[in-house]
Amino acid sequence: MRRIILFFLLLLPLAAPAREPAGGKAVPKAKIAAAISEFRRYEGVEVVRLGRVGTAAVKTLMRAAAQDDPDAREALQLMRGVRNLAVLDYEDCAPAVREKIVRRLDQALDGSELLMEAKDGGSAMRMFGILDERTDRVRDFVIHAPGDCSLICIFGSIPLDAVAKMASND
Repeated sequence: MRRIILFFLLLLPLAAPAREPAGGKAVPKAKIAAAISEFRRYEGVEVVRLGRVGTAAVKTLMRAAAQDDPDAREALQLMRGVRNLAVLDYEDCAPAVREKIVRRLDQALDGSELLMEAKDGGSAMRMFGILDERTDRVRDFVIHAPGDCSLICIFGSIPLDAVAKMASND
């Protein structure tokens, strides 16, 4: 799945001219955070959250690793603008709970700027965020893949060139 995500991140600059200047609104961080907090209590849901302190600790560890590892340097470049990170996995939930989570996430993301959608058979992966064409960065990036029962939220900004470098080495 990592390769698919990185591939579509590479295509984001190409999609930018196609979207309308007055596109959707920003990702509603508060709604997503509230939904994730609610989902945490369901059986079979796994949540990983890193706030500012957690991401700062990860960046510190990555800096130490980056001295000897070029891949770690590229990952550090990618993480530089990240402030918060949340990963939701609901694959082990009952089907009714999965449907409820998908509906709630769809409601929370409704109206957000859709950067790209990829469909493979019956499953789809949607990417939301704000593409800043002047700086070639994506802010508040959210990937929702209902077919894979996952949600990845990267709040802050990600440089597109760092993602492209990582994808080319994959």
